[in-house]
Amino acid sequence: MTHAANHTQADTGQGELARRPLGLTIAITAIAALYGALPLLEVYFLHRLSVTADEAYLMGGVEISSWTWLEGLFGGVVLIICLLAWWGRPPWIRFVLIAAILLPTALNLVRIAEALTSPVDPIFGGQTQEAIRDFLTCQLPGFVVVPLYATWYLNRAPARAFYRRVPLSRLARQAPDSASPDQPDGEADNSASHAAKTLTDH
Repeated sequence: MTHAANHTQADTGQGELARRPLGLTIAITAIAALYGALPLLEVYFLHRLSVTADEAYLMGGVEISSWTWLEGLFGGVVLIICLLAWWGRPPWIRFVLIAAILLPTALNLVRIAEALTSPVDPIFGGQTQEAIRDFLTCQLPGFVVVPLYATWYLNRAPARAFYRRVPLSRLARQAPDSASPDQPDGEADNSASHAAKTLTDH
């Protein structure tokens, strides 16, 4: 029993835990809100506009395209990825999370640019087109700040340590001569290997 406890402590850095850093929590929460919940809300919003178009006297109404439904479905997938990223398993889920936000970011920036540059059609667009334009414009700051912050933090040492299930202090002990805790994965691994080889040689 004592041997098992000691073995567990050795695996986690003598009792230390690879805790989820606050910055990672902020990144995952922001991604879940902007790329997961918001597309689902957009589908609901457009559906309500379509249902109540006649009652609210919205000229032209609104049609929910196949792309909008696909975007809502992708939002559900992003929420699942965020749950896995929150749990920290599998370790490569952080790369999936980064990939899951880069493509929709580019597509949504194109949509926002088109919405801002397209003139409002007073006959077939009217209030509906203006409502959609305002909705997309409100998302612009998020589509700039969130992907930049999330990509930056998911590649920092605290996030890498969490997904590797290795405490950050243990990584520092393994590679005491590393130039910076924020160096890329490959450099960190090479530094750790060099430190281990040096100890073996001596």
